Amino acid sequence: MYLGNPLLPINVTAESAQESLLKKLTQKNWHEVELAKIKLDLVPYFLFNYHYYLDNGGDGKSTIKSTVHGTLAIDGHDISVREDMTDLIKYNWKKSVPEVPRGEFDEKWCNIEKKEQDEVLQLTTAEHFEVPKQNVVISSARKFFVPLYKTSVKLEGREYPFIINAVDGTIGGIKEVPVREKGYLEITKETVRELKSPKAWVKYSKEALTEGTTAIFSGNSAKSKEKSASDGKKSPASKPLDLSWLDSKPVWALIILLAILLIIMGLLRLKL
Repeated sequence: MYLGNPLLPINVTAESAQESLLKKLTQKNWHEVELAKIKLDLVPYFLFNYHYYLDNGGDGKSTIKSTVHGTLAIDGHDISVREDMTDLIKYNWKKSVPEVPRGEFDEKWCNIEKKEQDEVLQLTTAEHFEVPKQNVVISSARKFFVPLYKTSVKLEGREYPFIINAVDGTIGGIKEVPVREKGYLEITKETVRELKSPKAWVKYSKEALTEGTTAIFSGNSAKSKEKSASDGKKSPASKPLDLSWLDSKPVWALIILLAILLIIMGLLRLKL
């Protein structure tokens, strides 16, 4: 069975798209999430050359001031300009195939009729570049289907939709997902796992000492400035010591490392 128009190549399988999305979510500290069923949509797109000109605005005797030429892509379902899809279609349309893809898919309806195609493309291009419609010329318009996977996930009560391009694997919507803050238990587990390598001991020890020293000196410097500013005046109430640096991963690693060393020393004493 053949499609009415060529389909851009499906280079990414549904399984690969799902794995890639889950990997991106894991990088944002979202684990064991449940994705909605992934679906393949075939979305109609138009790729065409546009040409428009700007005139000097004279009354009845206007002359062309400058011309602009380029290539543009328009989503035939939403009738929206998609500059971000232009290069994708331009460099892959020669690899397109007329056959229907395997498995389930949904062919999105094209809302641009064949007989009105050039006029709608002209109108949409004029609106996009904010020029008069009569100043725009459309040529070499071609229609293609772009394969896109769609799915979503619910995180903390909010649903995040994703569109995964089956041609190049790009994931739309991933930027909107926030990075989840790790709990102390997660940080502790990760730190213990990393501390299995002696190299991590040295690394975390240096970082912890650096952060601690910086915090202490910063605190002392701030106190010295407050003292010099309040000489001869009644001293204000003392501010609590800033211990926020203790929440950093290197400091936690050093604390865990010291705890492990103390346990080992205790076991050695018991044996002796």
